[in-house]
Amino acid sequence: MIVFSGSSCASLGRRIAEGKGLRIGEAKIDRFPDGETYLRLVSSVAGEECVLVQSTLGNDSLVELLLFLDMLRDQGAAKVHVVVPYFGYARQDKNFNSGEALSAKTVLKLLCQLSDSITTVNCHFLGREGVFKFHDMDIKNLDAFPLLAKYFKAELKKPILIAPDKGSLEYAKNASEIIGCDFDFLQKKRLSGEKVEIQTKELSVKGKDALILDDMISTGGTIIEAAKLLKSQGASSVSVGCVHGVFSQGAEKVISAVDRLICTDTIERDISKVSVAQLIRKSL
Repeated sequence: MIVFSGSSCASLGRRIAEGKGLRIGEAKIDRFPDGETYLRLVSSVAGEECVLVQSTLGNDSLVELLLFLDMLRDQGAAKVHVVVPYFGYARQDKNFNSGEALSAKTVLKLLCQLSDSITTVNCHFLGREGVFKFHDMDIKNLDAFPLLAKYFKAELKKPILIAPDKGSLEYAKNASEIIGCDFDFLQKKRLSGEKVEIQTKELSVKGKDALILDDMISTGGTIIEAAKLLKSQGASSVSVGCVHGVFSQGAEKVISAVDRLICTDTIERDISKVSVAQLIRKSL
């Protein structure tokens, strides 16, 4: 088996391959002067089983992924497995308003046509780990929340786990069992793309190390407001961990609002302190 890394997951792909003793494939990835993606395989893949690791943060990385998969097919790969640690467009999994494009379905349809299997990590519209059918397409969803929980278990003295919304309760419950602490969730009402209104539940955070775990941080508005609320209720500290550090407006505002902020390397950042390499490696 040969593991190839797209430009968005260069380090993660190497970690996955090296930990399992797999071959690391070589490819040249560049840009034409007009910004279009250029790809060329250096490694021979004829008759080989290949894995391509590429997160789709932005349209460029998605186009690169599609071109890369088709290139592997064209060069004679026996099987092509795609690992999309961060699956962009996953938030548009249903028609919230009449006439909208069902982006998650469209992207998955393209991936299915070009690969033999699809694996992702904490897909936004899937609430648990497992293999699921989405519009008759199979997608394997891995759960990185236990990795975040183990990291913070060693870091916090008096932890209390807070899920940012009711939809994250299942993940929060499992993570709290690993840490060995109580958990609850915050009620959230989104006022706009950037503004949210948050109300407390009954759980007391006074004198405790509050920990917020989320699958994704995009603008960071929810996390910033939640941190303010928890500190106003007497939390000794507020730490935040997320699987996917999107940070569409940069991470600086969130960092300044909390005591500790970390994410996994599904999207490679300076604050990627937890790697999903072993999690993915076990699934191959």
